[in-house]
Amino acid sequence: MTPPKIQIAYIAVTHGPKTAEFASRFVGSWLEHGPGADCELLVCSNGGPLKPEIALLFMPLDARFLPRENDAGWDVSAFQQAARQTGADMLVCMGESCYFWKSGWLQRMVEAWQHYGPGMYGFFATHAVRAHLNTSAFCIDPKLLARFPTVASNGGRYEFEHGRRSFWLWVMQQRRPAVFVTWKGFYPPGEWRRSGNGLNSGDQSDLLVRCNHCDRYDAADARTKAAWKRGADAPFR
Repeated sequence: MTPPKIQIAYIAVTHGPKTAEFASRFVGSWLEHGPGADCELLVCSNGGPLKPEIALLFMPLDARFLPRENDAGWDVSAFQQAARQTGADMLVCMGESCYFWKSGWLQRMVEAWQHYGPGMYGFFATHAVRAHLNTSAFCIDPKLLARFPTVASNGGRYEFEHGRRSFWLWVMQQRRPAVFVTWKGFYPPGEWRRSGNGLNSGDQSDLLVRCNHCDRYDAADARTKAAWKRGADAPFR
């Protein structure tokens, strides 16, 4: 089977207080734990061009850059802009705090894609607020993301992720899959929390990648972890 052409769209906030820290971790962890599949990296800099010293961090990954002066929709509108411009078959969208801890994370997504076909694939999934694939990191058919109405506000980001008219529900309405992907399995809606070590659960070792939400859970005390897990494991709705 011919592998899909893949682009990674990564967010770097131009004047972000932790951008240097997050970007360094993203690149360093990528170099240590490679994707396992061919891809192109597009750095979406919300707030305009990055400072040269930040942009240089991405040189080892031969990145391209998409400076965005108008970032009203924050990360989601950046992903949508990337989707409208890309020639890739598969767009992997990643927020600024994402990083890697085990090699082959992208190849695992390709395996799910080739099994179910083009659609939406989550690196994280929770039932908190409402069941959803977290938009901190997800994989999507860019044609679908380009067709969805443009997100133009911070509040719109949350509606996109877990609102009553969220993006993953819209993807399902297009008769496309919405699957949570882990090292151990592929999980369709209604089964996302079956992974015992997913987001806010156990040691989170089923996750293909990590982000600030994972770090906060790891650092939390036992009572807080239990509360967060209850929220994430709420009934599917």
